[in-house]
Amino acid sequence: MDHEYSYTTLTIEKILSIVNFKLKTREMYFFWKTLFEEIFKRYKLTDIVDGSEPCPDRFLIDMNGNITDQADPAFDVWHEKDQKIIMWIKSTLSDDVALPLVINGDIPSNSSRELWLGLEKRFAVAGVSAEYRKSMFAAALATTDICDANPALLKSGDLRLLAPIFQKFGKWRRFSGRVVTLKVFEDNTLVLEALSRQGEGRVLVVDGGGSMRRAVSGGMVAKYAELMGWAGIVVNGCVRDVDEINECEIGVRALATCPVRPTKGKDGSSGQKHVDVNIGGTWILDGEWLYADNDGILVSTTKLSI
Repeated sequence: MDHEYSYTTLTIEKILSIVNFKLKTREMYFFWKTLFEEIFKRYKLTDIVDGSEPCPDRFLIDMNGNITDQADPAFDVWHEKDQKIIMWIKSTLSDDVALPLVINGDIPSNSSRELWLGLEKRFAVAGVSAEYRKSMFAAALATTDICDANPALLKSGDLRLLAPIFQKFGKWRRFSGRVVTLKVFEDNTLVLEALSRQGEGRVLVVDGGGSMRRAVSGGMVAKYAELMGWAGIVVNGCVRDVDEINECEIGVRALATCPVRPTKGKDGSSGQKHVDVNIGGTWILDGEWLYADNDGILVSTTKLSI
């Protein structure tokens, strides 16, 4: 194995730089889990955590099937990996989680798999069904039909067209829903916080200030939005991991792509929630309705029907 990706190079400090928040609530579990899964995959540790590489016997067995008094080197290697994984996981748990759930034995941690499954049972979030997602997609109206049926709303400004500045991502090229607004700059703390809640068919509109320097959404975020029942995400800024986003049953619009990750606000206050945002010269208010398809994006003060 390339030494660069050997588990022996992983220190607690490096783990904490990757999983840069403490697991405390169910809302953050998906992101925590996804980051660790990437670590396990990169450092070839997945088989230990998922149980497909069981712990070897402590002692070697001879040709007759008898246990010898000779230690099996494979046991020591496996055990070292297993104990390191436990240490890494515990280092990312908040005191509120670590003390009652792990240290006091509410979640056993005799092995990394035992600890992993215990946390999964405690924190896993039930996502929406495939049928629910299909119903969201079916409910989206065509923007051409909306415009043709509502010339008076277009004239009054109660129905507004966003400038054609967005690229399209995600499996859904047509989506609609009630708007939830955020205003951030190169920091996606509030994006993660918003998408950790049930989407109920809504659309998250993120005014990222048009920054081209960092992405504020990516594949992991889009997957969680899909799981939690969001219809779409519109970003006045950049996204990354577009191959992953394009595998998600959700609609995503963004100005461009950028491979650089967002920053993380330490106090969780890096941005504003539920505020009026101006994107490309068009105002979008929290609680309005957004309709998007291949022809464009419309924002309406009220829910529309044809």
